[in-house]
Amino acid sequence: MTPRSSKKPKSSAQSIPNVKEESILPFQPLPLFFPKPPFTNRKRKSFFLFLNIFLFLLQCTSLQEKPKEGYHNNTVTTEKVVQSKIEELQNAGIQSLSYMYLLGDGKIQSGKLGGDNKNSIQRFKIGSITKLFTGIALLQLQEKGKLKLDDPVSKFLPEIKEMQKSKPNLSEITIRDILTHQSGLPSDLASGFFLSPDTSDTEVLDSFRGLSKRLSKIERIEPKKAHSYSNFGFSLLGTVIERTSGLGIEDYFQKEIFSKAGMKHSTLLEFHEGSELVPGYQGIFWKTKTSRPLIRDLTAGSISTTGEDMGFFMKSFFLSKKDKGLLSKESFVEFHRIQTGPSSNFQMKLGLPVLIQEMVGGGKTVLTYGHSGSLPPYFADLVYDPETETASFLAGNTMGLATGAIQPTNKEILDLIYEYKTGLTLESPPITDRKDQNKLDGFFGLYVSPFGVHELKEGNTPQLEIMGFDFDLIERENRFGTNLRLFFGLIPVKDKTIESFRIEFETWEGEKIFTLYSRDLAKGSIGFALHFQPDQPLPDKSYFTTYQTNDPYSLIPSVELKKDKRGFPFAIVTYSLGGMENTISLPCKMESPTTLRILGFGRNLGEPMELKTVNGKPVLVYSGIEFLGK
Repeated sequence: MTPRSSKKPKSSAQSIPNVKEESILPFQPLPLFFPKPPFTNRKRKSFFLFLNIFLFLLQCTSLQEKPKEGYHNNTVTTEKVVQSKIEELQNAGIQSLSYMYLLGDGKIQSGKLGGDNKNSIQRFKIGSITKLFTGIALLQLQEKGKLKLDDPVSKFLPEIKEMQKSKPNLSEITIRDILTHQSGLPSDLASGFFLSPDTSDTEVLDSFRGLSKRLSKIERIEPKKAHSYSNFGFSLLGTVIERTSGLGIEDYFQKEIFSKAGMKHSTLLEFHEGSELVPGYQGIFWKTKTSRPLIRDLTAGSISTTGEDMGFFMKSFFLSKKDKGLLSKESFVEFHRIQTGPSSNFQMKLGLPVLIQEMVGGGKTVLTYGHSGSLPPYFADLVYDPETETASFLAGNTMGLATGAIQPTNKEILDLIYEYKTGLTLESPPITDRKDQNKLDGFFGLYVSPFGVHELKEGNTPQLEIMGFDFDLIERENRFGTNLRLFFGLIPVKDKTIESFRIEFETWEGEKIFTLYSRDLAKGSIGFALHFQPDQPLPDKSYFTTYQTNDPYSLIPSVELKKDKRGFPFAIVTYSLGGMENTISLPCKMESPTTLRILGFGRNLGEPMELKTVNGKPVLVYSGIEFLGK
């Protein structure tokens, strides 16, 4: 399908690129490498899933060198290279790819590559990019005097007062707290998160609206303490939108966002007249068709759309700067303003709820904005610069290694477009200076982050364990850099991404923590790891077993409770996404003979697990699901 524009870019040779896997630590995507033996099947499975999931959660950059062509005001060359990058990405193993880009001239360049049905209009799921639309809806309602972002959510959702609390006298949760992922609400309510592919739109809406009725059985922790990404919270914001606007959620999005922007083929629900949802696939070498994923949390990640519609959306969004778009110019500024975060925010920058990336162009700071979305097997990424009104959007329908290249390719495209528009090259800012060398004395031991358990080990060369693999810590720039050796520690891995990581050990609110970052990764943007001491009290030995749910569509199909060799209980939680499974080991602490608390701060951390016996068999209750033990 050729781009929809006044100029048709020339098609480049369609060759398969040398895709490099990007990396992040210690929670969510590293370049492709092999850990030192022994490498069991279970570890191999977890390791490669670790690589792919990490790729979805970071805003990473490609290691490929920039092309040498001159792009400034050179439309033909710019469009040719952009189109070439999109084609190479699709040819690398994505069955269908939808794209859109804006060169800052008001013209939408969009299209779809691949796929079997060339004649129909096909929508792609954009996952958590939906959250930007939810933020826009709430700002619209604030403009109309229906609510204020700093109102307590209980003003519109009184059921939230019935929630259980991790400790007494917790402060109220505001709408802004949820928009900026610091509400203290659970990351997800796994029970009912995924729905049967046969679920009708009416049943999806019933499930979505029924979420508020379950709040009395759910616990929340302290708000404004730490960032913890929450789909659950954004689903509740959908109920706030319905109650304050008087419209059903699909009707509101269609009337106040999609129609106003000129988006004719976009929907929160599954079916929309005149278009169809593109099929999803999974697989590295052979592609297997998957069933379409349906989720209850509509306003957290359910929009499906086309590249052209995303172009209409961005054009209308940019018109807000002139009070002629989806928002007033004041709300547009507020949407992009760096919001105040918790003390653990460090250097991460977040809007409402767009992610903000600090770059340097022409010696000056340039802020770019964006969000990715993963609803496997679909993955999408949006990046843009509101100052130059440039943007790039990519969406794929295949869960595989090539999916990990969507984000870095999209960033390459925006960098190229920015150079076309301004004549300036965007670069990552230098790492901030640090006067004194980071010290490890007193910091050795165990840590927990959203990626599981880590251990800082003493030795001539200290090592940090991440996902079961040991990284050497090397003193660099008054911090610690990372180095990985494989094949029994004999061969060092030389990779720009690994070598760019910097790790700092410090004290936060009296707790020992470490954070990881780089030139392309803001400190704190993937959370932090919290030091913990092994907790000796253990539940009754009958509870150490594997627990399973009978729900074939469960986000969490199983949990295994075990005793670590170092003396603490831990839970191996299995997540099922798009036909692929990933496990994470989370350390726990006994709060009572029948209650466990997952340790740490951040996504899926700090949440309780209840143990009980039913008909003589152990039962574990977690995230709204009763898991039956063997």
